[in-house]
Amino acid sequence: MKIKTFILFLFVLTLIQTCKAQKTHTVIPKVENHLKGELDYTHEALDLMQTQANGEEISLGIINTDGTILFNLPEFDIKALYDSIPLQQYKFHSLFLMDSSCKDRDIFAETPFDDVYAQKYDPVYITKYGKNIAILYPVTNDKMLTNNQYVSKSLAVGSKYFWLYIDRAIVYNDECVKTSFKGNYDIEVAISANIQFEKGWNFIEESLVEIQDYSRDDYHTTLPKKIQFTQSAPASKKVKWFLKQIMEDEKILTAKKSYEIEPITKEQIEKWLPKKVGDFTRTSYEFDKILDRSVSKSNVFLVFDNGKQKMEIAIIDGAKSPDDLEMVNFAFSMDKNYDRVDKPASDTTTKREVHHISKEDKDNKTSQILSVFKDRIVLQAKGVNMTAEQLWQGVKELDIASIIK
Repeated sequence: MKIKTFILFLFVLTLIQTCKAQKTHTVIPKVENHLKGELDYTHEALDLMQTQANGEEISLGIINTDGTILFNLPEFDIKALYDSIPLQQYKFHSLFLMDSSCKDRDIFAETPFDDVYAQKYDPVYITKYGKNIAILYPVTNDKMLTNNQYVSKSLAVGSKYFWLYIDRAIVYNDECVKTSFKGNYDIEVAISANIQFEKGWNFIEESLVEIQDYSRDDYHTTLPKKIQFTQSAPASKKVKWFLKQIMEDEKILTAKKSYEIEPITKEQIEKWLPKKVGDFTRTSYEFDKILDRSVSKSNVFLVFDNGKQKMEIAIIDGAKSPDDLEMVNFAFSMDKNYDRVDKPASDTTTKREVHHISKEDKDNKTSQILSVFKDRIVLQAKGVNMTAEQLWQGVKELDIASIIK
């Protein structure tokens, strides 16, 4: 009888615990809107990414194929991260819009938070094909999406949210009255913070409580009047999650095409490497050199010399590195100091069009070339005691396009 009573007690206890677990089950947040094409999460999960202070990307989670948002926030030593780079961490109060424009505040005065290490992770990016193609916005309503930097004629009262990582658990109570805001003067904006921080990740609510009209000469806009920072949670019913595309469909498809190509291997490059180019002899080559004007760490750097002239040539594979291709396109469109040259399809270096831009420094007898082959291979070349035309001739004789034949 005692055994039966004990078993019944365990059954009831288990039932009670199960009920409690069901009641305390965390609601998983879900995106409110649905984008088409490459941002249609029903096809495959979308990666949520941000960049650390040292430039390295970290994953913050995913948007699942049913639209639910699964955060998987990594733990790390933020003090060691900042100590490893020549960059001072943010003044803690500046993360909450409190800075030198706060009324009656000495920005050089010591505070209890001067040795606090913290970083704001805002916004959260949707990354695909190695590119940031969209942003995930947590807000109280879609009107808040227009509150970009708080300068908008359609400014709306409501809240937006962000992740913040901090090296310790602290209570932060602070307030200030700003006498200027986003370059606008003759106004006052009241800002306050009341947050009980936990060590590590914290989800912060930034509430625009009150707004005001601002006019100066012919300039008219709406600005904040009162902003409050408090603690929140990603599963809060107040929070609505919206996707916003930031890259054009055409550029996304270009990045996809580049990303899906298998990069050239070092073995392939070594097999191709010419020992001579015309009367130039290769004197050295180096893989993975840190290059100016390149975000890629995968490259080969060649040096050719003929005793009187020298060519330094860096070759970067655009596969898996669409940012380098974008950099070249940007240089083509923006750098007005370069001579523009578009070689036709009949050029012997490639079956497709080859684009390059060149620059000459006649005083120092140097020349430079930036070019792209087959919409994929990026080349940076510098010639010493060479004209741009001579340097381009040497580049053509390298037959760059043959690397990916």
